[in-house]
Amino acid sequence: MLNPDTPAKCCSYCGGRDHDFEECPKRKADAEKEKVQREPAVIRLPYSRHASSNQ
Repeated sequence: MLNPDTPAKCCSYCGGRDHDFEECPKRKADAEKEKVQREPAVIRLPYSRHASSNQ
């Protein structure tokens, strides 16, 4: 039987019926993945003794 006292939930991100958009676990996981992808990669070049003109 349906419980009319409980508001219906429907996530607009993933379509889940057990949570709202703000509580969506898939949205949070996707946001973390995007955050990692947006971070700039640090490129380390090999050390060269001839790189400095002060030698």
